[in-house]
Amino acid sequence: MKKRPYFAETIILILYASAVLVIMYFHEPWFDEAQAWLIAQDASLVELLTSITHYEGHPPIWFLALMPFAKLGLPFEIGLKAVNFVFAIAAMGLLVFKAPFPRIVRCTIPFTYFFFYQYGVISRTYSMMMLGFVLSALYYKDRNDKPYQFAAALAVICGSSLYGIVICAGIALVWLGEMWREFNFLQGIKSFPRSKRFFALLSLLIFNILLLLSAYPLPDTYAVNAVVENNSNVSWLFYMLLIAPADAIFTSFFSATATNSLFDYLICGLLSYVIIVLLFEIAKAARMRALFLFPYLFFILFSGLVYFWDHHIGILVMFYLFIMWCCSDQLGGSYEAAFRNKYFRYFGLAVLALALISTLRWSVIAAKNDISLNYGTGREAAAFLKENRLDQLNIVAAWRIIADGATAESYEDYAYTEGIPAMAYFKENIFSNFNNKAANQRYLTHRIDTEGLYTKDLIAGGKPDVLFTNVHANFTLGDQIGVADYALVKPVAGHDIWKDEVDAYQIFIFLRKDLLDNYPQFDILNWEDELLTNEEISPWFTK
Repeated sequence: MKKRPYFAETIILILYASAVLVIMYFHEPWFDEAQAWLIAQDASLVELLTSITHYEGHPPIWFLALMPFAKLGLPFEIGLKAVNFVFAIAAMGLLVFKAPFPRIVRCTIPFTYFFFYQYGVISRTYSMMMLGFVLSALYYKDRNDKPYQFAAALAVICGSSLYGIVICAGIALVWLGEMWREFNFLQGIKSFPRSKRFFALLSLLIFNILLLLSAYPLPDTYAVNAVVENNSNVSWLFYMLLIAPADAIFTSFFSATATNSLFDYLICGLLSYVIIVLLFEIAKAARMRALFLFPYLFFILFSGLVYFWDHHIGILVMFYLFIMWCCSDQLGGSYEAAFRNKYFRYFGLAVLALALISTLRWSVIAAKNDISLNYGTGREAAAFLKENRLDQLNIVAAWRIIADGATAESYEDYAYTEGIPAMAYFKENIFSNFNNKAANQRYLTHRIDTEGLYTKDLIAGGKPDVLFTNVHANFTLGDQIGVADYALVKPVAGHDIWKDEVDAYQIFIFLRKDLLDNYPQFDILNWEDELLTNEEISPWFTK
């Protein structure tokens, strides 16, 4: 019987698609997912390109990908998840069928944590980045013969995130150096500007300049004032150099629930050293040391000095995949040149096996937790408001108190309110104090508002009917609104699912006590009794 080509790969891709769809069905979108959809639905193209991306800190490409489906009126979860699903399936399909790795590796990678759960199930711009890295790896060996295809693949990475721009700057710089070495100085000045490669690089440069101009943060951007100052320090550079490689594959050093000891530092440092040495030796054997080092160094500097958060760790995994793919093409699929010592080669295989097992385990636990727990609070909160017609009342959402990282002082930001994940399930703005009650602007602007004049005038004129709040210390209502006049009628738990860990948070819906007679279906709850602890939420919570 003739062996059917790619039969195993086809089955694997079907299994991947099916598993992603199942977990997507249960997954409740959280803030970042809802925010992108609301922007795509409510913002005009001009607003997106000239204003919004300055405050989002992302290029506009992800929003543009969502916009046709959002403008056509597709339901929130269906439209958002469908776009992410297409990017993820395209990326993993190319990887399974085209990557120059052994079949068992090609068929395993799609189910690893970042490719399956963090960027496959959770619908964000990083699914687009996955596709960009796979396309870039696929075209790298033909970059000189097909420069426009390779530049276009890099453009997909750049369009997904500022991190992508930083990494691709390193890749493009290495490519430019290779081109220049082909010519002597005078010949290069004369011949290079007339080549297809020059125009491909020039097009990529112009595209990135436009992306940077669109995403450059403005002075009143929330992230500039409240996030960047807290992340720009030497400790983040230390993390990126010595801890992040291990966190990308083996450990959970950086997480909301982690409490790390000196022993943890030593283990992470050792594992990171092993990962970098193995990758460097492979790159050295393939004569691609510059391709590994320059983009990697650019990413470390940007992440350590500008901004970084836990879900960005997966970008390292995508970059490692890109490097391994390019090196494997160069080495003809054989790593003997990199690992001439057979014991070193066995050690490398053991590290690869342990890495795959570790990250597959995260996928299983994260998927199980997403099925059994709310990820975001929006779906349940919106259903409660709709079912009881509370969305017809005057609802005020809690705003945020920002702690200044430089001065240790705090100030109120009335623009940054709760409720974005719930808002995505409504056709109009349901919060009286959000965006000055603009009906068709349901996304968070990320502009800091310390005056809050509209909100202060609103609550001074009478007590709101409903409070939508979080009792975390960074949120407030009590000073301006007497919360003793309200009864808790609905707590909604959300869960930050990260690898094999879960961190719980909650939203509370309060109704004014003098309105309770109109809602006999409500039980009055004590919010202190409703508070969750991480130990109570899931038997799979492991840390």
